[in-house]
Amino acid sequence: MNEIFDFNRFWTYFKYDLKQMWRNHSKAAIMIGGASAIFYVIWVLASLVFVQHWTSPVIYARMGVLFLAFAILELYMVRSYGYLTEKKAGSNWLMVPASKAEKFVSMLLIVCIVIPLLFFVVYFLIDGFLSLVDPTYGKALFTGFTGAYGKLLEALADMGAESPIAFTPSSLIFPTIVGFFCNFLYFLLCGICFKKNKLVGAIAILFGLSLVLSLLTGLIVPHFVNNLNFEPDEMQVATWMTRIANASIVLTCLITIGLGWGVWRRIKTIQH
Repeated sequence: MNEIFDFNRFWTYFKYDLKQMWRNHSKAAIMIGGASAIFYVIWVLASLVFVQHWTSPVIYARMGVLFLAFAILELYMVRSYGYLTEKKAGSNWLMVPASKAEKFVSMLLIVCIVIPLLFFVVYFLIDGFLSLVDPTYGKALFTGFTGAYGKLLEALADMGAESPIAFTPSSLIFPTIVGFFCNFLYFLLCGICFKKNKLVGAIAILFGLSLVLSLLTGLIVPHFVNNLNFEPDEMQVATWMTRIANASIVLTCLITIGLGWGVWRRIKTIQH
């Protein structure tokens, strides 16, 4: 019997893990995934009270709620597996008949893929349903994003023709997805490391890092600019920008891998 990773055992545990995730966080999932419906009800009631007229949320407000709900989802990752630091729940998790590798893979799949994917599916389905039943609601966000994506492709093509920097959809989509993975894994790691004040601790670390980076940037950038003894042309600026963008993508990938390694180490060493 494979003690490291057995697919049948993993699949059994993965289904169990999904059920436990829903059982522990169903209320939060409904609130976050149904944010569009909640916002719609609040907007309509407010319009009936203050202007005595039925109005639906404008498209920009609905987009703002979508981004806000997704940001809350990222922050909520500190609670997704936060119970592992509790003595009773954490001990029960350790006793589940699955290897650490299987638990690790299940955790990453649920946090990085299943949860965000279900969020977008539920959110867009509710938004689309509201656009069908209420004529004042306007276009569904998914339809608007599809049209915006088409316009973005045209804009990128025009920019690529006029600029020495190559703009492609993959150059935007890939770093965005990696950035999402990085955020989810960061809050997951904080959730399984801190025993108390998980979210406060995670935000405090981010604040400290941003403060240090701001100080370093303030010291390095002026020194670099003052040492330039020539006027860079358009191609040189484009080359610098491309290198900076590629370096930031590589750095984000390395941080994401490091966070995944941190989650793995925490799983291997957690004890009660």
